[in-house]
Amino acid sequence: MLFLAVFCGFMAEYQLEHMIEGQREKEYIKSMIEDAETDRINIKQAIEFDKKRMLHLDTLSNVCLDYTGSAKDNELMYKHYVYGLIHPSVIAPTERTMTQLKNAGGMRLIKSKNSTDKIVNYDAMAQKLHDQRAFYELYQNNSIGLATKLFYFKRFNFGKNSSLRVGSAAYQNYFKLYDNDQGKLVEFSNQINMFVGVVQYYNVLLGEMDQQAVDLIQTLKKEYKIQ
Repeated sequence: MLFLAVFCGFMAEYQLEHMIEGQREKEYIKSMIEDAETDRINIKQAIEFDKKRMLHLDTLSNVCLDYTGSAKDNELMYKHYVYGLIHPSVIAPTERTMTQLKNAGGMRLIKSKNSTDKIVNYDAMAQKLHDQRAFYELYQNNSIGLATKLFYFKRFNFGKNSSLRVGSAAYQNYFKLYDNDQGKLVEFSNQINMFVGVVQYYNVLLGEMDQQAVDLIQTLKKEYKIQ
């Protein structure tokens, strides 16, 4: 009788622990789905911003190569520099759940091998994107370094000066370059083109991660019967 009581107590404890782990597993899965959905929103925004960024960078590069010294060229360079090189459109994948799965031993709770594989692949894609982000920021910073030799950075606050009406002589004279040496302009153009290539590849990776996010979400919902 004593043995039976101990055995029954052990089984009850085991079942309770199994039930708790099952609940935690599903909580992790739901949280992972939410993170992937958040990533998709951020990815979509970053891709759209970077598409616009590349258009500005292409124009900036072309103006540098065909520079005539006109007030219009100067104005275009300031304009496209601002929109092409400030506020990088990079993302940081949501790691709330992934960190818990890796650091708190949560991955062992995921019983579905198919789901585990998708989560691991998604994490690897996030790391690949993170590595490319380093190149994105490196080439952006290199471009900014060259820009400091061409532009008067104080002039980027022209919108605060109400006397600078578009089309006025003061407006046209405002956008002058610190240095319009053709060699430096070509060097800047080359650096801009390299940056465009890095941004293009970053966007490719963003697209791949978005597809993996879709695959991850669909798999987790199917495996765990989540609507």
